[in-house]
Amino acid sequence: MIVGLFAAALVASPAFADVGAPAPTAKDLEKVVEKVNFVETAKEGIKLSGYVDAGYIYNFIGGGSVINGRIVNDANSKGDFNLNAVKLTLEKPLTKANEFQAGFRADLKVGEDANNLNNGVTGSGAAFNGIGGANVGAINPNSGSSDTLSLEQAYVIVRAPIGNGLDITMGKFASLLGYEVDDRPANLNITFGYDYVFQTSHNTGIKFYYPVNDIVELQLAVTNGSGLDSSTTSAGGQGLGGVFANGLTDVSDSDSIGAYATINIKAPGGNANWFNGIYVAEGTADGIAESGRDLLWNSWGNWAPKFANDKLLLGFSNTIGIVDDNAAGTGAGSFWNPNLYAKYQFTDIFSLAGRASYLHTVDGFGAPSAIAVPSAVNGDAYSWTLTAGFDLLENLLLRAEYRVDFYDQGTNGVANDESGDVANTLAFQAVYTF
Repeated sequence: MIVGLFAAALVASPAFADVGAPAPTAKDLEKVVEKVNFVETAKEGIKLSGYVDAGYIYNFIGGGSVINGRIVNDANSKGDFNLNAVKLTLEKPLTKANEFQAGFRADLKVGEDANNLNNGVTGSGAAFNGIGGANVGAINPNSGSSDTLSLEQAYVIVRAPIGNGLDITMGKFASLLGYEVDDRPANLNITFGYDYVFQTSHNTGIKFYYPVNDIVELQLAVTNGSGLDSSTTSAGGQGLGGVFANGLTDVSDSDSIGAYATINIKAPGGNANWFNGIYVAEGTADGIAESGRDLLWNSWGNWAPKFANDKLLLGFSNTIGIVDDNAAGTGAGSFWNPNLYAKYQFTDIFSLAGRASYLHTVDGFGAPSAIAVPSAVNGDAYSWTLTAGFDLLENLLLRAEYRVDFYDQGTNGVANDESGDVANTLAFQAVYTF
């Protein structure tokens, strides 16, 4: 401010002004002050962006019931207006130049979706509803608050000019796996699918990214474990499925570690990619196992056929998870989750997107009395979703969605289960991005 006033004084002073020039007006002086203040306070290359996401979800189930295989704010009984998220992103991204440089990114999220990202929200599986077993009755079907705050990401990134450029990220960052991401507006559908539920969550650690060439990209990361800010936290971590296990196991006496390795192959024309990644957790790194090692493999891809002139997008995701030893006492547990995605842009305004998912669990995870993860029995779930999108303005998106889930469970006496093991859902969404 002092610098700005000093600059304004110089312009207004007869000693520094052109005698033949007209006297500066108040608006001229105001512009000078604003310009100087901007130069002094703004840092070149730093960007602020985000979105506001609000909606309404109606589930055709009875009060007090839950929908299995969902995060809680997609599974609330009957109707519910939602402030899904207000997100702010402050970042200084790296340029394309292969030179020594540094940047940062910080994502702050407020709203009901922030509940999915927080570690140890309730200690009883607040963020996920399993597909069978008595554990379902232990969940509060209406948890989640629009006041929930989460630091989604916060990291420093440095590029070392080694080869084609090695990017090193340290801090808290999003999962490296999965077709669906934490931000609903970036997904093809409003509600989160099984692909999102059964992936790793945020990580705190170090990540390396290296582009071998224009086609192949490699990533390697070592972290405290999925959903864990500390490797020795007593709150327990989030499980292999990014949001589906909070507070499972007291790991205060253990040291945990999680590791990723991924490869992404892009088509020469840039209209397709194929991603493969694995996640391994030792000890109780992801809060699921009492002991042993957990393994997750995820493969997904996109294809935008050129004959469709960028109007058609086809995608898939396939995930397999294995836990050596789980708290339910059933020995090794596993799940398999294939998903298909499609979107067609009929006009500049209107689009339709579909999702088909299947989930199969074997021997489940976790103690049914304490946590909401796949039950300690075999079970199957099927889900179909159709979403209509309306891009009314460049930064305004409206969407409407119908979703149905079917369950073929190993047990029938599930507390507060859906009528006939079928769950129908309507969802609406309004998103403004900036």
